[in-house]
Amino acid sequence: MPALDDLVRLLGADLTPVTPAAAPPLDITGVHVSELTDPTPYLTGGELLLTTGMGLTNQTAQARAYTARLVARGVAALGIGLGPVHARVPETLVRACEAVGLPLCAVPAPTPFLSIARTYWSLTAAAGQEELAAALGAHRELIRSAAGPDPVRAVVRTLAAAVEGWAAQLTPQGEVTAVWPREHRSSARRIAAEVARLRVAGPHSSATFPLGDDDVVLHPLAGRGPLSGFVATGCPRPMKAPDRQLVLTACALLALQGEQRRRGVAAARTARACVARLVLSGHLDAARSLGADLGLPAIAPRVRPFGVAGLTEGADDVLDALEPAVDPGRPLLAVAEPDAVWALAEPHDARAVRIVLQRLTAERFPGARAVLGAPAAVAELHRQLPALRRTLATVPPGVLRDLAATATPTAPSLEPVLSYRRADLVGAVAAYLRHRGHWERAAADLGVHRNTLRHRISTATRLMGADLDDPDTASHLWLHLRENGLA
Repeated sequence: MPALDDLVRLLGADLTPVTPAAAPPLDITGVHVSELTDPTPYLTGGELLLTTGMGLTNQTAQARAYTARLVARGVAALGIGLGPVHARVPETLVRACEAVGLPLCAVPAPTPFLSIARTYWSLTAAAGQEELAAALGAHRELIRSAAGPDPVRAVVRTLAAAVEGWAAQLTPQGEVTAVWPREHRSSARRIAAEVARLRVAGPHSSATFPLGDDDVVLHPLAGRGPLSGFVATGCPRPMKAPDRQLVLTACALLALQGEQRRRGVAAARTARACVARLVLSGHLDAARSLGADLGLPAIAPRVRPFGVAGLTEGADDVLDALEPAVDPGRPLLAVAEPDAVWALAEPHDARAVRIVLQRLTAERFPGARAVLGAPAAVAELHRQLPALRRTLATVPPGVLRDLAATATPTAPSLEPVLSYRRADLVGAVAAYLRHRGHWERAAADLGVHRNTLRHRISTATRLMGADLDDPDTASHLWLHLRENGLA
C-alpha cells in the first residue's frame, strides 16, 4: 500500500507538504476529490482527499469543523489545489490541520488532480506486484520445505519466517510437537485451552485471539481421516491477508503429510496386528514365520501382555502414545479388538509402558482401564489371555492394575510340561496338587494307575526343576495353573 511520503517523493513540486514540513509515512488507501464541505459520507478512511477549497470561506470555525470531520472519518491527509479558488493555502486551514494533526499538502497550479491519482495507482500496482511475488516465493518455499526430510519442522520454520513471528504444530490434545523460534515454546503451550475448545467446536473450526503483543491464529489439521493436530501462528497484530493465506497453505501441506504418515503407520500396524493375533491365539510358529516374512525382529521368548479397555476414542490414539515407549528396534505387537487393545511388551520396556498406561487411564482417556500382565513365556500367552480378559473386566475406570506386583516369582514355568507330548503332564500336576499329594485319589481322578501318576509327576518335576512337595512351590504353582485355566 503506497504511503504519503512515497507520493510526495515521486511527485516532487506537484505535491508539497505544508504541515508538517515533511510528509509522514502514512499508508494511503485511495485518492478522492471532493468540493463538499462534508465529504465524509463518501469516504471510508485512509484517503488522500483533494479539494480546491471551493467551500472554504477562510473562517476559523468553519476550517476547524471541516478538519475535525475529516479526522473523525479517518482521512489520512488533505491536499488543497491552488489557483482556481485560493492563490495560497489559507492560514485558517493550516492552523486547523495543525490542531487536529491532519497532514496538509499543497498542489500548485496547473497540476491536475488526475496526475496525483495516476501516480498513486501506479504505486499501488507496483506494490501489488511486489507483494504477489513475495507471496508466491513464500508459498514455493513452504512446498519445498514439505518435500524435505523433516517436513513438519521445516514447514513450521518457514511459516514463522514468512509471517515474521512464530509458528508451532500441536497434537490434537494441545501438546507442542514443533515450534520456531524455540523461545516461543511457552507461548505455544499457553494455547492448550483454545485447542480444547476447537476440538469441541469441530474439525473445521479455527480461532484468532490475542496473546501478549501478538495475534494468534489457530487452525486444525483436518483431512479425510481424524483430526491430526493444529497449527498455531503468532505475529504482531494485525495479521496481513497474505500471511493468512500462507497459514492455510502450511496447514494443507502439514495435513497432507500427516495423512501420508497415517497411511504408512496404519499399514505397518495392520501387518504387526496379524502377528500379534497369531501369538495370542497360540499359533506361535505361524507368528514367527509371518514376522520373518514382514522383516520384523524375532519374537521375544518372554513378554508382558497388557490390555486397555473403556476407550472413548480410536485405538490409534492409544498406539500413538504407546509405540514411542518401547524399543524402536522392536516394534510394538498390538491388536485392536472391538472392546479393547491388547499388546505385548518386552520386560525391559515394562516400566516405560506402565508410565504411559497410567497417564492414559488417569488423564487422557477418562473411564479407560488397563491391566499389565506379569512376565510370561510367549508360548503360554494364549492360555493366560482368558484370565487377563476377566481381570481387565473387573478393573475400575481410570485404574491400571499391574499384575507383576502380585506375581509369584517362585512359580515355575509351565512351558516345559505344556510342550511335553508323550503324556498329559499338566493334568497330572493339577490332580496331584488338587488332592494335596494323595497318590491314590489323584490317580483315581485321572483314571490311571498310581505308578503311572508317579512317573508323570517325576517327569514334570524334572522338566520344571521344581519340588511339588514344597508348600510354597505347590501353592504358587496351583495359583499359576488356575490363572491360566488349567486347574
